[in-house]
Amino acid sequence: MTPNSRYALASIDRVWVVGYACGVNPKKCCLMRCVLSLCCLLLPTCSLIAEPKNASFNEVWAYVYHGEEKNLRSDMPITDVGHFSVVVNDVGRITTSMDPSKVRGKAPPGTRVHCVVSAPFNKSLMYWCLRKDSETRDSLLEDVIFVSTDYDGVQIDFESIRPEEAEAYTAFLQDLRRRLPKRKLLSVALPARVKEMHDGYPYKAIGEIVDRVLIMAYDEHWSSGSPGEIASTAWCQKVGAFAQQQIPSDKLVMGIPLYGRVWQPKRIARALKYPETLELWKQVHSTVKRKRDGTPHFSFEETVEGVVYYEDMISLDSKLDAYKTMGIQSVGFWRLGQGPAALWKHISFAAPE
Repeated sequence: MTPNSRYALASIDRVWVVGYACGVNPKKCCLMRCVLSLCCLLLPTCSLIAEPKNASFNEVWAYVYHGEEKNLRSDMPITDVGHFSVVVNDVGRITTSMDPSKVRGKAPPGTRVHCVVSAPFNKSLMYWCLRKDSETRDSLLEDVIFVSTDYDGVQIDFESIRPEEAEAYTAFLQDLRRRLPKRKLLSVALPARVKEMHDGYPYKAIGEIVDRVLIMAYDEHWSSGSPGEIASTAWCQKVGAFAQQQIPSDKLVMGIPLYGRVWQPKRIARALKYPETLELWKQVHSTVKRKRDGTPHFSFEETVEGVVYYEDMISLDSKLDAYKTMGIQSVGFWRLGQGPAALWKHISFAAPE
């Protein structure tokens, strides 16, 4: 018996125990275990049941929410933590702050801590801050420098920049890099792309300015679209390949999702016209009740299908292996507290020789 088949049989034993505990007929549980065990012995190298590999990278980044620092552990193989986040407000200023000591108290010794600066999804605000109003722009630069004073680095995460502000955004990053202390790392988080696009994020120009570029290689399928993988391996390879063409290898960090998403193909929440309301009432055969002011209402039950896509050790191992094969030197995880705990036993970092 190979190590892979032993790993699979151990998992099958757990399935049998859970099934028995849930009241499944013991004979059926035994039969199921025998069939699955035979499959494992006949297909010992099947990738679906293989033990996750150990993946080593030059840098391993991970994000942690402000207020969720408890999700950090000192034994995690992490080189950099993105402390998320201080937010640009409605008038282009940063009036909040975070304490990096809350991260350093939990993170492995020597971990670099980065202050993440995010902004609401507001294209008009980005236009105002980056291109329209020079006074607001200068004040925002000063705010970023101030809130990141006690951090090892600062990361800019502006996700609603129009193509018209692309040049202004790169100029903003240039000025920020020039004003920051040389020892402080400047990084950016950029949306995933598989080809050159006329948008607000010119990979190559940005990669020449900053110290690190983290590509958010997730949300391949978005909540408002059709169900699908958060980040399929094939798609990640395309994203990674394009990023490698545009960004220096020692600056590139490929982001990996640790979350899942549930889709509800049929949405019953909607606005109704009066005739539609009456028609629905006739269909569900419900009793109409009234509030004190006379407002009518009724209720009904309907089975709603949910489709869930998520990440586990098998899917994460597939992406890690793909990036390693491509020569990607650094990866980053969004975010701590969301993924399987076993991940941190199968990843490591080693500084380049």
